[in-house]
Amino acid sequence: MDDKSLLIIITGPSGSGKGTVIKAIMNRFPGITRVVTYTTRDPRQGERHGVDYLFVSHDDFFNKVKNEEIFEYESVYNDYYYGSPANPFHNGMHKVMEVDYKGHRKYKQRFPQAVSIFIMPPSLKELKERIEDRAKEKNLEARLLNAIEQMRYAPEYDYIVKNHDLKSCLEKIFCIISAELTKRDRQNLLGEIQQMIEEGDR
Repeated sequence: MDDKSLLIIITGPSGSGKGTVIKAIMNRFPGITRVVTYTTRDPRQGERHGVDYLFVSHDDFFNKVKNEEIFEYESVYNDYYYGSPANPFHNGMHKVMEVDYKGHRKYKQRFPQAVSIFIMPPSLKELKERIEDRAKEKNLEARLLNAIEQMRYAPEYDYIVKNHDLKSCLEKIFCIISAELTKRDRQNLLGEIQQMIEEGDR
């Protein structure tokens, strides 16, 4: 990762709106593409291989871990594995990715310039309702416990944005990203300024 590249890390509890936020980021900033992660679970309705996730078998997943194609991975709700690629920039300069707090720590260690955003739910009550709407009975309690665990690590993130209203949440995130992209233009602009100074001194 060079000084011109931007890696945006998105984390939040299940039901906090991470997927919606990531899609909105890519719509607003066409130069930012998603880091597609691996999973051993089956596709949900509407999900596409290579777009939403890279759906692989358990054996294929751990072959990629062995070959260091997967940088970090986690077992989720004791059912499936999710893993992130070793090189998130292989087909793009600016990237956005969704990881949990453990993945966030590892990527921040590897890419200190990465910008991390924690999506905070509006309230615990509403978070529980969202999780109940989407979770199967067998992993409802696990999802709730995982949501609380994720929130314990919110102070480690560069930004915390509360998703009580999607429009307001996205406006704040777009402002963050615009500022971070402007920072990455700084070196090019400094070069232009130096060139102007040299021309003026002649």
